[in-house]
Order: sequence, then C-alpha cells, then structure tokens
Amino acid sequence: MKKNSAIEYVILFIIIFSAQTVFPWGAEGHKMINKMSVDFFPPEMKAFKKWQDYLSEHAPDPDTRKEFDKTEAPKHFIDIDFYKEFLAGKMIENEDSLIAEYGKTEVVKTGILPWATLETFKELTKAFKEHNKDEAQKLAADLGHYVADGHQPMHTVLNYNGQLTDQKGVHARYEITMVDAHLKELEDSFQPVPAPFIKEPLNFIFNYISNSNSVCGILFEADNFAFKESGSRRSNEYYRLMWFRTGYITEVQFNSAAEDFASLVYTAWVNAGRPSFGKMK
Repeated sequence: MKKNSAIEYVILFIIIFSAQTVFPWGAEGHKMINKMSVDFFPPEMKAFKKWQDYLSEHAPDPDTRKEFDKTEAPKHFIDIDFYKEFLAGKMIENEDSLIAEYGKTEVVKTGILPWATLETFKELTKAFKEHNKDEAQKLAADLGHYVADGHQPMHTVLNYNGQLTDQKGVHARYEITMVDAHLKELEDSFQPVPAPFIKEPLNFIFNYISNSNSVCGILFEADNFAFKESGSRRSNEYYRLMWFRTGYITEVQFNSAAEDFASLVYTAWVNAGRPSFGKMK
C-alpha cells in the first residue's frame, strides 16, 4: 500500500511540475497572446496579419524545447528582485556588466529572459532583412512567447511559486487553472491599437518586466484572500474569488503582452528596411 502511494505521489509531482514549468501562461494563453498580437500591427504591416495562425500555433514551441534543450529553461524567467540594483531602482540591464558583478552561473540561475528576448528580436530583424519568411515566422513566434513570459508576474519574482510565503502552487493555480477557465473573457478584453516603434528595445523589455514584478503582490494577496474565504485552494469558490481579485490585472497583462510583442515585431521590421510581405520567401 505504501509503495503504491509513493508511486502515485511521484506521478502527481510530475504532473504538477510539468504544469508549472512546461507551459507558462498555459499553452492556450500563449496561443491567444500571439494570435491577438497581429491586431496591434500598424496599418503598414497589415499584410503580415496573415501570419496569425502560424504565430498562434507555434506560440508554445519554446516550452517544448525545454524537454531536450538544457539551455532553454533560463530564457523564460528572471527573478529580478534578487538583484540589489533592481530593488534600489537602478537595474544593471547590460548582460555582460551583470555577469561581471554576479558571475555567469548566478545570472543564468536567476534567469536570462530579457537578453533571450533581445537576442530573438535581433535575429528576427536579420531574418526580415534577408527576406527569410520561414525563419522570420519561427523567430516571431518565439519572440511572442518570451514577451508573454515577461508579462506573467510569476516569471519575474523570486517567490515564483509562493514557496517563500506558504503559498506553494500559486504559480500553476493562477497562470493555468484560473486563466484557462477564463479564456473567453480574456479574448474579449483585447483593445487593439497600432503598436509603436521602440527606440531602445532592451530598456523597453526591462520596463515591462519591472511592471510585471510590481503586480506580484496583488496575486499573492488574492491567493490568500481566496483561500481564507473559501477554506481551500482547489475549490470552485477559490477560483471564483481568485478571478474576482485578479481578473482585471490579468486582462491588462494579456493586452500589454500582445501590444508589446507587436511593437517589437514592428520595430524589427522597420529596422530591417520595411521589407514587403510579397518579398518574404
């Protein structure tokens, strides 16, 4: 009996671990953000809206790569409040400078999401310049994933799973179970506007990550409130109250992720010389 219980526990752990680490925002959340992003493309990129299905379908690809690429996982988060500079309001944004201060091992361990996003943006610019449609689509889908991760508050904080505040499991409760139950409301909440050109992409990336980090307190407070009122962290009543307290900010994060992703795609396209859709081969 004990042996069977142990096996069941291991299986349960694997399921929970996979839910928390393989599909941030949930696969459906990532697909939605990439799908809706094309509605934020400026009029001059209207033709590129035809990429919508591809961007949506391949939004989860970077998570899938975690299964066979050991370098992939750190690209999906940054526990930015680990750094004393961030807490003092003067974050070191240059990766080499941060490594010089903390060492590469520590920086990678803490997450390299901003620089993975920037590198993907640069590669997308190159693909646009080369009129390489297949590569540009692939990189754009990846870029959307990383931008979305940067808008998921739990991907920007040391207490990423509530493990420091006796709220373990809040990561998956929020970004998967709750979000997946409200996909229709989230999709209806999008309010597309033409995405702007970004003059300083790395600073732009750090700004939205900083904003995401500032939202974490709301999520942790909502989790405790829903638990206190419902007496559970699994019940329908818990999730109803969790959405009641966090639905608005989640809609904001989804909208911001789609717009910011579109801004970076637009900026890459402009920096590449505005290649026409017809020239992409």
